[in-house]
Amino acid sequence: MLQSEEVTMEEFQNYIYAILSLAVAVLVVVLMERLFRGVTSKNRNVKIVRGVAAGLLLGVGIWSMHILNSQSLSTSKSNETGVIIPLLAYIATVGLLLLLFYIVRSMLAESANLRDLAYKDALTGLLNNNGMNHFWERCTGNTKLAVLFLDLNRFKSINDTLGHHVGDLLLQEVGAELKQFTRKNRRYIFRIGGDEFVIISKNCNQKQAEQLAVRILEKTTKTYVLDENELFISGSIGITISTGKVDRARLLKEADSAMYSAKQLGTGRYYVYK
Repeated sequence: MLQSEEVTMEEFQNYIYAILSLAVAVLVVVLMERLFRGVTSKNRNVKIVRGVAAGLLLGVGIWSMHILNSQSLSTSKSNETGVIIPLLAYIATVGLLLLLFYIVRSMLAESANLRDLAYKDALTGLLNNNGMNHFWERCTGNTKLAVLFLDLNRFKSINDTLGHHVGDLLLQEVGAELKQFTRKNRRYIFRIGGDEFVIISKNCNQKQAEQLAVRILEKTTKTYVLDENELFISGSIGITISTGKVDRARLLKEADSAMYSAKQLGTGRYYVYK
């Protein structure tokens, strides 16, 4: 009789361990989902804090579930029928963890998609104004930058005479040419409106900036065949180099002013702000 009661108590403990393990798994899933909910709208510091918290939560959750299930299985070895429930609980816990990883992966993928929609220009695939704002926010105070302002010549007349459809096709073609100049964490290209593009290159001196401008003009200045129209398009580039503390407004204003000076020199030219 006493042995039967001990077995019953053992089974009861196993059930408690199994229930606690499942409860921990569910709690981890719920908390992780809450941590990642709306994370794309948060600033960088909040994202870092939530990421660290999620990592700690996941580690503690896995460790707790392992301890509970191991304890449940170890106390069930003397009773074959008592092993079934803890084993099923262990399997269910693993399943919940896999579900958790799937949820987190889906949320991160959704986050990446939302970031692309927010920061990328839908027409050209280049970064947009939001992307440029994000760049300036993360730019450190004394980073040496070269800012190139590219404007296409005759774009307005093409839109007026041939229609916005042809103008959009032209922007797509130019955007495809500009993409090849992107360098991860070193060079960024933005379409900031209409036919205006800004190229920002880190740790770039004046000579390197001028060489970059020449290569960009060589690639973008040519005849484009768009909707059965052959259009010769050239660009003008204004260049400015940051000195000392980065001043976004000043750099963009100087590059824009230099671009208009380049237009006065003729088509397909660049000018360095002085």
